[in-house]
Amino acid sequence: MTKNEKRLFKLASLIFVFGVIPFYLYPLTTDFYHNYRQSIDKLQQDIQRYQKLAQRADFWQQENQRAKLEQQQIESSLLSGKNRQLIGAKMQGIIKNLANRNQITFKSLQPPDTSFNTDKWLLVIQSIQFEANSTALIRFLSALERHRINLEIISLDIRRYSNKLSGSIKIIGFSRLPVN
Repeated sequence: MTKNEKRLFKLASLIFVFGVIPFYLYPLTTDFYHNYRQSIDKLQQDIQRYQKLAQRADFWQQENQRAKLEQQQIESSLLSGKNRQLIGAKMQGIIKNLANRNQITFKSLQPPDTSFNTDKWLLVIQSIQFEANSTALIRFLSALERHRINLEIISLDIRRYSNKLSGSIKIIGFSRLPVN
């Protein structure tokens, strides 16, 4: 190797050591290392997140089953029918059946009022005037409360004469609004 080649080699080595390494290779390797560390950290975080999700999967499956069961119970406690009149008739039939089983005598039984509704729900109101003794009335009210269809008493007016009770009662039930 000649003297000029040696000098040229030293100059190239100096440029490489003081120019290329600090301004090109070092930033390139540090960026690569940082990106590598970040990807490993992200993978570890993802693994931890998926492990937590896996641990919570059983909980959410049970919660989903509970919600479905609750929805079924709510659906089964609603009045059903294809139109307002059938829904009202079903409620009236339930009330008549419970009243007959518990010796409640009707003085008057008005047609069910099905005029109240929202976008999805129908409110059915049944007004009754009755006669009964106190035991029969208590049994009837208890039967209403225990019935699988959710019926609620919104007003009860009782008067006593002789050994009988006379009064009026308003009972409500709910249904999904039928598609007409």
